[in-house]
Amino acid sequence: MKLALCRAVFEAPDILLLDEPTNHLDVKNVKWLEDYLQNSPCTSIIVSHDSGFLDNVCQHIIHYERFKLKRYRGNLKEFVKKCPSAKSYYELGASEMEFQFPEPGFLEGVKTKAKAILRATNMTFQYPGTTKPQIEEISFQCSLVYPHQRPHW
Repeated sequence: MKLALCRAVFEAPDILLLDEPTNHLDVKNVKWLEDYLQNSPCTSIIVSHDSGFLDNVCQHIIHYERFKLKRYRGNLKEFVKKCPSAKSYYELGASEMEFQFPEPGFLEGVKTKAKAILRATNMTFQYPGTTKPQIEEISFQCSLVYPHQRPHW
């Protein structure tokens, strides 16, 4: 990502199209990119879920809804004030999202959590409309214990 970004920047483009530019960048490099975009004469079109980044670099938001494009002046925070229905975009902080799974309960007939409760072998996955499978010969098993919790005997 860094190499592609550097290459694009050093070509001195008139328009810079960035798709999720903060992915795989550390804080220092995100800050560098923000500074570059804020001071660059180049027009930038950015697609991102990083709300903090968008707040820092955007001067206009183009919102696509119901087959129409509408332009709003300001950053993401100002856009959400003008268009409250878009509040969910601002709440999508991808790097801040944390998933927690509930502790599984007991299943009837299962005496130990470490034993596989679901097993599949030689499975294939194919997207609809494609001529051949994308993934073949998949095998997996599932138990009620996370791998790091399994007893090692």
